[in-house]
This record gives sequence, C-alpha cells and structure tokens, in this order.
Amino acid sequence: MEQAGALSGAPVLFCVCLSSCSVCPRIHVTRHVPPPHIPFSFRVLGAIAGIDEGRFRIHKFCMPYLKSLTRSVSFRLLETACWIMACFFCLTSRAQPTDNPLLMPRLLPGQSTFVFSLYGSPGEVQELKDLITFMKEKGLGGGFDPGPGAGVQAAPLLTAIAEAGWPVVCYPPDGGRMQVKGGTSVLDPAGEYALRVLDRAGQFGAIQLGEWGYHFHRLTSDTNWWKAVLGDDYETQVQHYLIPAEQRGYARAPQTRRDCYEQLREYFYWHRQAKSGRLISVTGHSHYEAYAAEWGTAAIGLEVGENIRFTQSKFAFARGASRQWNLPWTVQVSPWFGPSVTTRGPLKKEGNITSGMDAGHSLSLYERMWLHAWFAGAAMVTPENSIRIFFEEARHPWPLTEQGRAAVRVHTFMQDHDRGNPYTPLLVVLDHMAGYAPYHARTWGVLERTPGDWEIFDLLERQLYFSSERFTYPDQAGNPEADYLHPTPQGEIADVMLNTVNGATMSRYPCLLLAGDMDFSPFFLFELEKAARAGSRILMHPRHAAVIGEATLNKLRAAGQLSVTSPERHAETERMTAVSSDTLAKLSREFLPIELSGDAIQYQVNRNAQGWVIELINNDGVYKTGDQPAKIYPQATASIRLKPRFRFQSAREWITRTTLKVDETGSIPLQIPPGETRFVAFEIK
Repeated sequence: MEQAGALSGAPVLFCVCLSSCSVCPRIHVTRHVPPPHIPFSFRVLGAIAGIDEGRFRIHKFCMPYLKSLTRSVSFRLLETACWIMACFFCLTSRAQPTDNPLLMPRLLPGQSTFVFSLYGSPGEVQELKDLITFMKEKGLGGGFDPGPGAGVQAAPLLTAIAEAGWPVVCYPPDGGRMQVKGGTSVLDPAGEYALRVLDRAGQFGAIQLGEWGYHFHRLTSDTNWWKAVLGDDYETQVQHYLIPAEQRGYARAPQTRRDCYEQLREYFYWHRQAKSGRLISVTGHSHYEAYAAEWGTAAIGLEVGENIRFTQSKFAFARGASRQWNLPWTVQVSPWFGPSVTTRGPLKKEGNITSGMDAGHSLSLYERMWLHAWFAGAAMVTPENSIRIFFEEARHPWPLTEQGRAAVRVHTFMQDHDRGNPYTPLLVVLDHMAGYAPYHARTWGVLERTPGDWEIFDLLERQLYFSSERFTYPDQAGNPEADYLHPTPQGEIADVMLNTVNGATMSRYPCLLLAGDMDFSPFFLFELEKAARAGSRILMHPRHAAVIGEATLNKLRAAGQLSVTSPERHAETERMTAVSSDTLAKLSREFLPIELSGDAIQYQVNRNAQGWVIELINNDGVYKTGDQPAKIYPQATASIRLKPRFRFQSAREWITRTTLKVDETGSIPLQIPPGETRFVAFEIK
C-alpha cells in the first residue's frame, strides 16, 4: 500500500497549530515562511523543521480537544502554550530537517497503490475472468494496458474488468489508424457509453494515443507507412494525409516556436475530442509530456526501451508534468530492440525480425526499467507485449515463462515495500515554447537548435543523466544496451517543468535552475518572485540576467536567493553549458541526504514514512544484442560507499534482505552485481 512520504515539518506544524487556535480564524497559511504580521510565537512554530509523520498524526489527532480548550483561553496564554508545543515537538521529533515537501506521486483514479499491468487481454469474457483470477493469485499484476479495444463490442469485457476493480487502457477504435488526424479512429457514442461502466465503478479507463510524436514528425511523410495503414484506400486518400518530409509533420511549414506549438496542439486536440476526452498520451521518441498534460491527457504516458534513448530525462519531464498538473504518469517498457523483439519460445528469425525469449532486450534491463519507473514515482508500469512473453501459452492454465516468473517476483517486491516520495531538490525550468525533442535533434522536431537549446540538451543528456565512466568490455567494442540507462554523477536530482508553473509549485523545490532561451512574461516573473520569497534559490544564466534587466534582478535578489551562473565549456561537446558541472555537484552535496562515492552508478533518493531510501543501479556488465542471449561480466561489479548525513537507527538492503553496518570510515560499503539494482532503506531515529 502506498504510504505518505515525508512532510515539510515547518509549514505543517505551523498550519496545524494555527488550526488548533480559535483566536486566529482568518489566518490562512500558504507559504513556507510565516508573514511578519503574525505574532512572534507563531513565527517560531513556522521556523521549526523536522516533524516526522508519526508525531504529526498524533498532533492532528489532538486537534479537536485543543480547539475546545482554546475557546475560553486568553490570547497571551495561547502564546505561551504555543511556545511549549513548539519546544516539545522540536525536542522530541525523530525526523531530520531535510524532510521532503514535494508532491507525492499521483496514483491512478480508483487505485490505492501502484499498478503493474499486463499488455493484452483475452477477447472472451470467461477467459478474461480466469486470467484476472490467475493474476490475483500469483501476484502478476492488477490492470490491463492495453486491454480490450474501445467500442460497444467490449462492453462485457469492460464490465468484468470494472468488477475486478482494475484500471484499463483501451486500444483505440480502428487502432491501426489511431495516430491519423482526421481519420477513422473515432469513438462513437455507444462505445463511449460502454466505457462508463468504469466510471460507475470508480476505476480509471482511457484510450491510448501511442507514440504520436514519432508519428507526427517521422511517419506522416513515410509512403510505405501510409500504404500499410490505409491499405486499399491508399490511392484515393493518401493525398489528404501525406506531408513533405522537410515539414516534419506540420501542415504548414512553421517559422516560429509558437507556430509549432499551435499546430501540434491542434493535432492533439483532434485526437482528444475524437476519443471523447478519454485520452492517455503515450510518447516515446519525443519529450512532449508537459504539453500532453497541459492539453488535457488523462495520464502522462511514456514508452521506453524499444530503440528509444534519453530514458532518464523523459522520467524527469513526466514526473515534473505530473507534479505541475497533478496527473498520474505511466511507463510502458517496449521489448523491441532494433529488428528484434522478446516473445515466448526459442530464438528464431523470420525475414529480418528475430523473436524469442532471448531476443530483444535483456531480462536485466527489463527489471531495472520496471523497478526504476516504480521508484521514480510512476502510477503504472506496463511490460509491453507481455501477454506474449509472460506465458508459455496465453490461455488457461496460463503457464508462466522465465520472464513471467520474474514479473511476479518484481511486482511482489513492489507491493511489499514503501517506495515513498522521489526527492528531487532541483527544478529545471524551461520556456513554455522550448519544444525539447532530443531524438529528432531539432527544436519541436523541425527548427534548428539555438545555443540555448543546446544548453538544455547538454544539461540533461551530458551533465545530469550521463557519465563517460562506463565498464570497458574486454572482447566487445561497446554494449548496445548501454544507452538506455546511464550512471548519474549527481544522482537523479531533478524534475523538469515549463515556465507556466506557479510560484507555489516552484517553492516546493529548494533550488530552481532556469535553462535555455526564456520568455520572462510578467506572470512568470511574479511567480518566480513568490518562489524566491518562499525560500527557493534561483540560478539563472547571464543571458537571462541581461534580458530581465538590473531592476528586476535586484527585485528578485531582495525577495530571496538569486545567483547568476558561470557557464563553462563542456569538455566533451565543447559547447557552453547552462551551468557548470561543479555547481551541479555542489547542489547534490548540499541537498541530497546521502553521499555516494565509488564506482559510477545510477542512483535516486526517496523519502518514505520510515526514513530515506536510496536506489542503486549498476547499468554495466550485461552485454546484449537484439538477436543473441545476454552475456554477464562479473568483473563489472560496482563497489560503492554510502554516507548518510543524518542520524539513523538501522540500514537494510531490500533485495537481499540484509542489515548493513557502518564501518570504521563512517560509511556503508556495498557491492552491486552487474545489471542489478539494490535499495538501501534507512530508518531514522
């Protein structure tokens, strides 16, 4: 079951103490720093950090009794009582002053916990019910993505899923043409009514718009794709859809970012309306997660794996959009790897396609992807094509394959552990019109990159989510799977949002980094000032400082902490950066509660109800090509050390179920085998 992560001690205690006092009914606290007109004793409460969740619950439980007592008490006596309460909670709290005020991951509607879903479902009602029963008994998952195709014909199947209390993503009507704007993939009224059984059951139901960014920029000009999709209608209809390759999907060759934004939004709006508003956006080769959230998706979906790089920056965009728009985000892990795909059975090649259990990606990468998506805050993770991978036969009695058994093990692990709340102290803020699209190597997939665009790319793909310190394979030129997940020199410390974000949301982050070309609208400057007054530190490029001018710069400095960065020339790309790597390293050391040293690995820190948890991923040592089994290199074992910056009662590794001890250096040594993940949970005192 999902548990609440860390609370921000100061604002929570401050609000609760005010709520217990009947003398200040008009004071509404919405900021981290209490305003100066509030009595000093209340401001003391606002300065106290580190109230752990358990004691907050005790305090909250006492509120009704405190309210009845305070109605007849003088104001001066109330002030004295507040001082006593402040001292009590400050001295007896077991939490640390680094509690995470960030928004908890949003779950799918109707769900009390994370969902691990199956890709595909039977078309017969009884067979579907049998599969649901089997999955529940084995712990294989709790949803379908996709399940039945959307339409009135799916009504009995949707009823069975609703009765199970499971979420479902439906494949679109006329699914082969689901991405075609103005096409035949339209949900009719009867099909929409059939989906309402999920609404009545309080369960999530949506229709997939899959890989629409890739379709828009690449497939709209591909005559072979149109022949396959339109079939017999190709000759008579293709002229309505085919777009010249140089326009990258845009009906009118765009000249500005605004034009790109508006044409892509028009495309998305058509599909949202065609699916009666029941749309879940799934992007793979594009980073349009923030725009899908803004334009009205029911959930922010990602496809990773496949031949899609930039996984970690996509997670940062999705989690940021999730927190900015209060939407769940989901991850589909594709088994395609070049012209190969994981399926049940032995390796076989038909034409240029290789399939089988050892085809496609390694099981190691799948497990790392599933676990990392869960820990990063996703509401649902779907192993794509899993109905053809997890079962020797996709029918009763549903015999499991090696990967099916691995999925049961991973899902059981997820259910048994409180992942908590991803702690990302750095918010990277981009311009609303940034149109970041690294796969297409152009802004909005079509415009030449500016130096500011390259700064964003290098920040995300060369500084935050990349390391050149990788294992060297003695008998191979390089690992084809190496680009899917990278070591993180500073940890996974960032979310990404657009500058449409409000100050209240930005103020949840200790540090804000403005990156790339930026339009400083009056709205954004106003919200930025609010975030500064609430305590967020602002880092901006010298170019930004020149744009806003000295008067505005001084105003922001007066509101809080503002620093103009000192960009450097990146050692590998030789381009100027948004911020120096040294500054990023200092931010990591300052804000992360756990220091990591040793071999280069990927890591992320979460805060849960018991304390802190750190995810440690060794992405080296498993060599995999699409058409051959994985090869393990034991010498790629990673050796690291963890040094918590807080007092803790115990440290336990979740995968191996071992208790860890601090050695004579004051740190905890740990080894991570090739291609494996470890989680170290610290229970705080």
